[in-house]
Amino acid sequence: MGCLDDITKSIVSDCTTQGSGGNEVKGWIFKQNELIAVYDSTNPSKITSLSLPIGSQGYTFTGVKKMLNSGHDIVIEDARADGYTHYVGFTGFSFKSEDVENFDALNNLVFVVESKDKTDDGDGVFRVYGIKQGLVKSSDTMRANDNYGSRIIEMATPDGQIESYSNYTFLDTDYATSLAALEALEAVQA
Repeated sequence: MGCLDDITKSIVSDCTTQGSGGNEVKGWIFKQNELIAVYDSTNPSKITSLSLPIGSQGYTFTGVKKMLNSGHDIVIEDARADGYTHYVGFTGFSFKSEDVENFDALNNLVFVVESKDKTDDGDGVFRVYGIKQGLVKSSDTMRANDNYGSRIIEMATPDGQIESYSNYTFLDTDYATSLAALEALEAVQA
């Protein structure tokens, strides 16, 4: 049982609400200790603003097809509120020395992914993972003769930690404004 035990609306899972699933090929990566989030006062899983301090910047992940995966698992507790662990997985193709160092350093990150399922108002499209606890590597594997020599990286909520929601949603006014806000964080903040 979680801290929010009351449902607030009817659930409709039919042909009108059925999605196709999946993420777009581009996502955003931020250092968890630098990303500043403002939460909606009535929907605490909704983030209405994301910013970074001066001199910081966000980064992007760009892949192909279904390369960027994300999701959650529930953590059912006996002696405390239930929570969720977040998950993001992706494949790395780059092997130059600076790329190896970058992959090796991945730790305590927040990922924002864009769902392929779009809503009319943009709500639910940009999903945020790791905002409270950060994501750390849970698996990092490369075998030269497997998966075409690709590096397979999975990141998850640290052991013993939980997030309050299965994912957070970033929505700054509408879809276009939210996308522009994320793209603005790709540059070094002045």
